[in-house]
Parts: sequence; structure tokens; C-alpha cells
Amino acid sequence: MTMEWDKAAELLARARRVLVLTHVSPDGDAIGSMLGLAHALQAMGKEVSTAVDEGVPPELAFLPGSETVHASLNGVQADLVIAVDCGDESRMGQVGQVARRSGAPLINLDHHPTNTLFGDANLVDARTTASAEGVLDWLDRLGVPLNRATAYCLLTGLVTDTLCFRTDNVTSETLGKAQRLMAAGAPLAEIVQRTVNRKSYAGLRLWALVMPTVRLEDHVIWATITREMFVQAGYTGSDDAGLVSTLVQAEEAYISVVFRETAEGTVEIGIRAVPGFDTSGVAVALGGGGHRLASGATVREPLETLVPRVVAMLKEAVRAGHPLVGEEHR
Repeated sequence: MTMEWDKAAELLARARRVLVLTHVSPDGDAIGSMLGLAHALQAMGKEVSTAVDEGVPPELAFLPGSETVHASLNGVQADLVIAVDCGDESRMGQVGQVARRSGAPLINLDHHPTNTLFGDANLVDARTTASAEGVLDWLDRLGVPLNRATAYCLLTGLVTDTLCFRTDNVTSETLGKAQRLMAAGAPLAEIVQRTVNRKSYAGLRLWALVMPTVRLEDHVIWATITREMFVQAGYTGSDDAGLVSTLVQAEEAYISVVFRETAEGTVEIGIRAVPGFDTSGVAVALGGGGHRLASGATVREPLETLVPRVVAMLKEAVRAGHPLVGEEHR
């Protein structure tokens, strides 16, 4: 845990124009944290802009403020940059590179234990379940009251990153914070219905194309998504439509991994595990990061060599762990 509260508060106090950005291939916590913080800063009187490579995914466009997010940057007119939910500097993508070239100081707000502490001020708390929770902690520290838009976005981050409060890092304190966000106007049932409970038709078509690639060996289950599959399914997102989290639910699986080809020629690797196993070491070895039960990396290597190499590493992770629940069924 690295919480440089005073340094972050000083940087924020000096800034009039703030750019908030998040990681490539953003999920609900990334967008929710970015927009939730943006709404709060605007309420403080700051001029705020937001950016993420390729913009907000369609399934998260319901969040207030999503229509104002920039999909790219030609330059930065800001006195301060805040990166949320980025485990390392490379995760900020192209918008992050532009932001860094501006010379503006950067606050790094995150919850990944593998965070590289790349900010001029770092607010990194691996005890929090989501970066959205870290944003709320910072707003509390600053004495900023919650408005409905901020609460709506932050609760979306909490719901999506905890799979609706089902991950093993959820505590009574987490639930208390969710209750506060609901009291501020965030509609829990609506958020769950729009995120955890929904899949697009194109996402389901993508799954149908991917399922024949699914393999299971030594409690590791994996699948591969090629660029052709994205095109054939008509899926405009760059993620796996939640497939990696579904695969780990297989009774025989301890760790799941999905390999996704990108338009840039890299492969995005998403990894999940059941309690009792640690995927973060494999992710770090691949140049990425994350948590014990959820991690990932971006690698430039052909699938033909990458898949067997990573699967072998994950089999080692299986041998180093032990399932905490449900072993009799696996």
C-alpha cells in the first residue's frame, strides 16, 4: 500500500484543468472510476476532461458522462493528469503517452498489488476491491460530498470488479461503501441488470465461435480468440465479453485464460482463478500485472508459441496452489 495523500492533495489543489484517463480495453471499474472521479472533480470547480483509447465500450455507454470521453488525444491542455485502474504506465495506452509528453504531473490511483508506482503521487491500495473504492476513499479524504452521478459510476465499478460482491476480497467495509453509494442515488438493481446480467447478441456469437477452441488440462482451461472471430461475430469490443470469468466456473478448472488477438498485432491475455491460487506472478512474468485471482498481460508473440508457453506457466501455478473451496467437485 502506497498512499501519498498529502502529495496528491497538493497536486490537485494547484491544478485548474485535470485530465482523467484509464487503461486500454477498459472494463466497468476502469470507466466507472474515471467518470466517477471526473464528476466529483467537476463539482469541486475543476475543468475536467476524460480519455481512454478507443473510447467507452458500448455496454458502458449508459454511465453519465460517457458521451464526453475522448477516444484519442492530439495534445493535453491540463495542469494535472490522473490515471485510474492502471497497474503500470503502459496500460494507459496511446492517450497516456500523449499525456506523459505534456509534462503535466501525474497521480496514479489504483488497487493492483503489482502496480509499479509510476506516478508523481501514488494512491495505490491493494486492500480495496476496485479502483472505484479507492476513488471513494480519496473523495472522503478530501471531504468531497457524493453526488448521484459520482455514486452511479463508482457503484458500477464496484459491482463489475467484484462480480456483484462475490469475489473473495469483498468485506463488510466494501458493502458499507456500496450502501453509501446507493444512499447517494446509485441504482444497484439497474447497474446489475446493465452489466453482470447482460450479454450482447454479438458477444454471444463471439462465444459460439470461440467455444470449439476451449481446452482443459491439469485444471487449466483456456480459449483463443482471433481477429477473424471478432469480425465474423460482429463484435466491436476488444474484450472477450466476459468469457474468461465464465470458463473458470467449470468444475474441473482452477485457472482460466483467454488469449485475444488485437488489431495492433499483440495478444491480450486475461487470467482468472478460484480462491487458493495466484495468477499475478505469471502475469508479471509476461510483462503485465493484476491480482491473485484476476490478472493479465499484453504480449507480442504468435499464438502458436504463446499459448503453450503460458499454459505451462499456469499449470505450475496450479501445482503451487490449493483450492480453498469445492475441492470435492474438481
